[in-house]
Amino acid sequence: MRSIRENEDAVSPVVGIMLMLVVTIIIAAIVSSFAGGLASDAKKTPQITIKAEYSQSQGMTIYHLGGDTVNTLDTKVFVKPTRDFSSDYQTWEVNTSALMVNKKPWLKVGGYQTSNALIFGPGDTAIVEPAELNEGAVQPATYVGNSAPYNNAQEKNAGFQHPENRGKRFTLSLVDNGGKTIAQTEVTIRA
Repeated sequence: MRSIRENEDAVSPVVGIMLMLVVTIIIAAIVSSFAGGLASDAKKTPQITIKAEYSQSQGMTIYHLGGDTVNTLDTKVFVKPTRDFSSDYQTWEVNTSALMVNKKPWLKVGGYQTSNALIFGPGDTAIVEPAELNEGAVQPATYVGNSAPYNNAQEKNAGFQHPENRGKRFTLSLVDNGGKTIAQTEVTIRA
């Protein structure tokens, strides 16, 4: 005996349309996720490679070895003693008015304006003159209560200028205005 099925053709077009609809939704989701990812990557943190030297008699030098170019207006420099010192100390912001890039000020005098910024790019060198080291350019003086300023640079336990701290190390970091680290290196204190 033979059975007759009259509606077999109707299943195939419905399944086909459903599959095309599912594929369209998946493609739309993938395109949407890529488009969202592109928008968030518009302001990526620059990454650079640096090397630094610190001499108690010759000053501090930071070398930009490669990577992105950074705007000095948007970049701060921090130092922090390593465990070579007796304990974990605070982080100090380097006074950028004492920092020179290729013999020009890190930030020109006149306030926070785009025209006052420099570019720190591959091959550039930033320096702090030796006289500035004792004036608190790298380790600013801190105040305790109403007493006179305390000279961090000459402090025996953490001062980079103290003679007993030669051979010890500190971490030097370049950080953007959002607090993201751009570059970091360890520096050995020399005479």
